[in-house]
Amino acid sequence: MKEYILLEKKLHPYALPQDYIKLIFQHEFGPGHLIADKDYAQKRLVNEWQDTHNLPYEAEQDIGNGYVRVSLKGLDEAQLGKLNEAFVKSANEGGGSDFVFESKLDEFVVLAKDGAFAFGFEEAKAAVKEYLSGGIRPTSHTKQYHQHYKPAYRVVKKEYWK
Repeated sequence: MKEYILLEKKLHPYALPQDYIKLIFQHEFGPGHLIADKDYAQKRLVNEWQDTHNLPYEAEQDIGNGYVRVSLKGLDEAQLGKLNEAFVKSANEGGGSDFVFESKLDEFVVLAKDGAFAFGFEEAKAAVKEYLSGGIRPTSHTKQYHQHYKPAYRVVKKEYWK
């Protein structure tokens, strides 16, 4: 997990603890929610792509555990159907372990204690505690992350995307 956390730090230096929690969640659980309506997921994907496809290309980000974040930035419209298929399949597979997820959160907090981030140990520890108090669930990127990076991607299993 450490290498993926440090890659996130390198690619997105303005990430805050909540953004790392999101990464760790995606690493463990993938997209993290069932997709009941494939057509609706496709419409949302196309709408989001229309807002971002003119932005500079952004490479896939390997987030580990067999998952990648596939950026919509610079993606060709012809690839959207394939991406939606990979997203729906990845989301509906399920998987992951709460126990393993929490141990990965502990790794993140230890990295913060070792001074790996601009924010400190106490901030990381408090963010994890606050997150866990609401139960294990998908979360959003922070406002700061959105302002700096305009994230637009889908988390999919590599094997379904390649």
